[in-house]
Amino acid sequence: MSLKGKNRAIFSYNDVARNESNFVYKDFEKTRSYHSSFVGAKFTGISFRAAHMKYCNFSSSVFQDSDFVGTNLRGSIFSGVHFKNCIFVASVLDKTNFKNATFENCYLVATGVKTAKNFPANCDGLIILPSLPPQDSITYELRTSIESLRDNDLIRRSNTLHGKNGKVNTLTIMVLHNDYTDEELIRYLPMLPQYVSSQFYTVSYLKTMLKKIKKSYII
Repeated sequence: MSLKGKNRAIFSYNDVARNESNFVYKDFEKTRSYHSSFVGAKFTGISFRAAHMKYCNFSSSVFQDSDFVGTNLRGSIFSGVHFKNCIFVASVLDKTNFKNATFENCYLVATGVKTAKNFPANCDGLIILPSLPPQDSITYELRTSIESLRDNDLIRRSNTLHGKNGKVNTLTIMVLHNDYTDEELIRYLPMLPQYVSSQFYTVSYLKTMLKKIKKSYII
């Protein structure tokens, strides 16, 4: 289904209280939430791609295996929030409050923090990059394996491996290189269509599928 055809109202909240809610593998892509409360909520495997989550309160919440790509978080409160295995790319953090927030194995890419409030100056669990890794950081052989998957609609529409104009999502490959060598990725990636049966949205889901593929090789 195209983005235009999706019902974005399902996970869009305006002046709504969803405190202590548990959101698991939901698609918040292009949703719009304003002045809502998610205190103590848990978000697992969520895509916030191009979502507006403005002036919301996420205090004491947990975000795990979730992606913020082009997400507008202006004026929201993330006080005491724990982020684990999360990715921030080209997101808006203007007046966003991160007081006592913690990060574990997270990436912040092409995202300014100068106008954010209480953003940690030093954090071992957060890798900050000024831009996406260059396209030429991907070897020809690995690029060929990735390009061979463009014909699979579920994988291509996930935006986890493929970018526009024939580009590769180099950040995803950088993340995957923490667990896999080029040789392993070249071997495992072409098998993804055998394991992916429904639309997915996050790098964490892709990692889960690769773990299954690797396990099948070991067995």
